[in-house]
Amino acid sequence: MTRVAAGNLCVIYYGWLIADASGAPNRAAAAIARARPRVLIAAFSTLQPRLTNLSPQVRELLQASGALLFAYVPTGYGARDLADVKAEAAGCLAGGADGIFYDEVPACPDEAQLASYQALHALVKERGGRVIANTGVDRSDESLMRVADILMVEHQWRTFGEASPWRAGYPPERFMGVSSNEPGADAFLEGAIDRQTAVRDTRAAWACGVGWHYSTDRYVELPAWFADYVRALRKN
Repeated sequence: MTRVAAGNLCVIYYGWLIADASGAPNRAAAAIARARPRVLIAAFSTLQPRLTNLSPQVRELLQASGALLFAYVPTGYGARDLADVKAEAAGCLAGGADGIFYDEVPACPDEAQLASYQALHALVKERGGRVIANTGVDRSDESLMRVADILMVEHQWRTFGEASPWRAGYPPERFMGVSSNEPGADAFLEGAIDRQTAVRDTRAAWACGVGWHYSTDRYVELPAWFADYVRALRKN
C-alpha cells in the first residue's frame, strides 16, 4: 500500500452513545473508544427521550481513549437567536465537552454574521475549548478562519482547494471533510461509500491537504465495516 500524507482520524456520530438512562456507554461508544479517534463530533443530548448522550461515563471512556469531544450545535446559517446558541454551547461545555461543532455556518458571512460567529468562537475559547465551523461547501470565505480552529467543508473536500485557493496558506489540520451515503451526497462522491471506498476517500482527503476526514454510511450509525476501516487507515 502506498503511504500518503499523514492525517487525523475523526468520527461523526449522531446516534446514541448511552445504553440507557443511567448513562452507561453502549456498544457504539465502546467501538468508537477502541478506534481511538482524535475527535468525535456527537450530539450532547438525545432527542426522545431527552437524555445526556455525552454522559459522565461516556465522556470518561472516550476522553480516556484520547478523543476530544465536540458537541453538535446548529446555528441556522446565522438566523438562529444568538443568545440561544450561546446558551446551548455554554451548557455543552459546562457539561464536559471539549469543544463545539457549530453547524449550518454561512460560507460567506456578512459583517453582522461574522461578528456573531466571532462571539460564538470567543465563548468557546474563553472556556478553554476549540471550535469546528461547518459550512458544508468548498467555496468558503477565508474570514471564517478567524472564528474556527477547524473548517468543515463536508463532501466538497475534493474541490475545496480549487474553489478556495486561500486554503494553501494554512496547514491541513485546519480543515475537515467527510464522505457518506447521506441523501444528496452522491453528487460529490466517486461511488457509494463502503469499506473499500471509505479508506480510499480518507486517504485521498489527507493527501490533498484536508487533514481531518471521516467516511461512513449514515451519521446516526456506525457502519458494519467501521473497525476494518480504522484498522486499514492505521496500516502503512
